[in-house]
Amino acid sequence: MSKSTGNFMTLYEALNLYGADATRFCLADAGDSVEDANFVSANADNAILRLFGYIEWASNFAANKFHYQKPAAKYKFQDKYFYK
Repeated sequence: MSKSTGNFMTLYEALNLYGADATRFCLADAGDSVEDANFVSANADNAILRLFGYIEWASNFAANKFHYQKPAAKYKFQDKYFYK
C-alpha cells in the first residue's frame, strides 16, 4: 500500500468500509511473508462473507441444538458404579 500508487487507505477508512472484524482478518493476513504488508480489499470482502457464513451456521446450530444431542441415558456409568 502506497500513497504514490493510490491504493492507500487509513485505518479509519478501512473500519468504516469493512468493519472491525474484517479489517482485523485482512491485517492479520497482510503481513504473513517477507514481503511488505499490503491491505487487499478482496481479503476483507472474503472475511465478511466467511464471518457472515459462520454467524448463520452458529445461529442455525443453536436453534437446533437438541436435534444434534443424543438422548441422555437414565443412569450413566458413574451412577451405576456408585449405586452398587
